[in-house]
Amino acid sequence: MFGFSCKNKEQKSNGGCSLGRSKKQQAIADREIELILLAKSLVQEQGFSNLTMDKLTALSPYSKGTIYNHFCSKEDVIIALCIHSLKSEALLFARTNQFSGSTREQVVAMHVSYRIYARMEPVLSTCAIMAKSPWVLEKASPDRVKVMNELEEQVVTYADGLVLEAVSAGDLRFSPGIGSDSIVFANWAIAFGSNALAQNASQSHCIKRLQDPFTVLNNANMLLDGLNWKPLSTEWDYRKTWQRVEQELFSEEIAYLDSVGR
Repeated sequence: MFGFSCKNKEQKSNGGCSLGRSKKQQAIADREIELILLAKSLVQEQGFSNLTMDKLTALSPYSKGTIYNHFCSKEDVIIALCIHSLKSEALLFARTNQFSGSTREQVVAMHVSYRIYARMEPVLSTCAIMAKSPWVLEKASPDRVKVMNELEEQVVTYADGLVLEAVSAGDLRFSPGIGSDSIVFANWAIAFGSNALAQNASQSHCIKRLQDPFTVLNNANMLLDGLNWKPLSTEWDYRKTWQRVEQELFSEEIAYLDSVGR
């Protein structure tokens, strides 16, 4: 991948695979990844509001012109960071396919994977809001925005399939005006909001009052019970499901998070 530019060129992504690339193309792709990781460290230390092309240039061994060959603006860098975030999330989500359980337990597994990512990447896990801002979208590369949207669609498609599977199995019934789109969005909103607040507003009085380590699960259960997604939380111990998902699918990530106190 030659990197995205604001010029109207046809560009395609091969999903990060180096097959078919020349040495020059691979070097350019590797450099772009290096710059994205530098931007990530800058955002982690100073926040999105302090991300500038000048700061990225100062942090990197490359000239400003070279960096502009990869990113047409700081907004383009933000979209690149969102793509990086979505790819990492998608890898964690993909593991939930290996989990054996009811459709609702599989939804819980997705919430576990999102919670783990939010703990590992408390800044980048919120970048979806920044990346969807009009002032970012209008200044970013259309090609890069397209890649971001395609990655989001992949995640949504999996979630849609899980909802339809639940309906087919009789675990869930659609209500008038509430279909798969609404249910997927509600779960995303619960997951995103719960984790963003837990990670970034931990000192607020409302958050500090919460002593239950399963707060995110409790929020998800309130939503899923409200949808009458079977088995209800009164019929099944989803805390044990949550712990089983952590142990079976994400033991290494949990061990790392425990070691760094996150």
